[in-house]
Amino acid sequence: MTGAPAGAVRPRSGTWLITAAIVVGALLAGCVWWAAAGPDGAPVSGPDGADGTVVPGAEAVHFEQGHGLAAVRTLLRTPADVRAFAGWYSQESVGGALQEKLLARDLDAEVLVATGWSSGCTSAGGAVLTYDENTGYAARLTDTTTYETCDSPWDVLAVFAVQEDDAGADPRIGGAPPGPPGPAELLAYAPLDGAAGGRAPRAAEVSQPDQFDAFVRPLPAAATAALESRLGSLYDSELPGPARRFAFAGQGCGDGLLLEITSRRLRPVGAGGACRDPRPYVAVFSVPADRVPSSAVIGG
Repeated sequence: MTGAPAGAVRPRSGTWLITAAIVVGALLAGCVWWAAAGPDGAPVSGPDGADGTVVPGAEAVHFEQGHGLAAVRTLLRTPADVRAFAGWYSQESVGGALQEKLLARDLDAEVLVATGWSSGCTSAGGAVLTYDENTGYAARLTDTTTYETCDSPWDVLAVFAVQEDDAGADPRIGGAPPGPPGPAELLAYAPLDGAAGGRAPRAAEVSQPDQFDAFVRPLPAAATAALESRLGSLYDSELPGPARRFAFAGQGCGDGLLLEITSRRLRPVGAGGACRDPRPYVAVFSVPADRVPSSAVIGG
């Protein structure tokens, strides 16, 4: 057996133990950080989530991790908000079950904080709602495991319930105002008088200029002009682009409309409560093309 090289200092046994403890501690600390961080080293939290404090009393209503889930940050205050929100997940197995679960909540007393984001190669068992004075609400994953590589990054959807009185008058999510509850945007709205309501056209896709012209043909000139003034230059090109547009005629109260999107149909719903004095109207919505179910009927 060869001895130690000449001049080498043989460490004492106690020094070995101290050195080993330091190395093991560093490795454990690294593992803990890797489990709490994404593949790029950023903390795994909700959209632009600051390292806020956990919101007392916030209830995790829904947690889901998978692929193809939309990146959202919104507040749901009414049943109409919930029906519009389900449009992000129009597959009946996802959006239908989610809508049923959220509609069962007491929306008179609660506000639902909905966040969706990519967690990279980190899987999780759940999430908690956090709050920071500078950025507002965010979410933090719990029971995480981070993999060095993955075939496809995971998406997360987390919905929390907070008491209406605790939500505040101007809440923010991830440092920004909440987005609209659903993927559809109301582009144009025009009221119709009683006589014109009887000549209202059927709901239709109006992505192309000729489709829009066909929809407005039976409308009075004032309603057509109102729609055209709001739509502006959308029809300067015949290409619909990444979004599709749909026009509807119906009865409602004002322009507080949302578009309900399910695998079966697309239809406008009122954003508020019951409409006491419904009036005829026409409205045009824009919907991201990838959120329009191929099986959905327009209107009905």
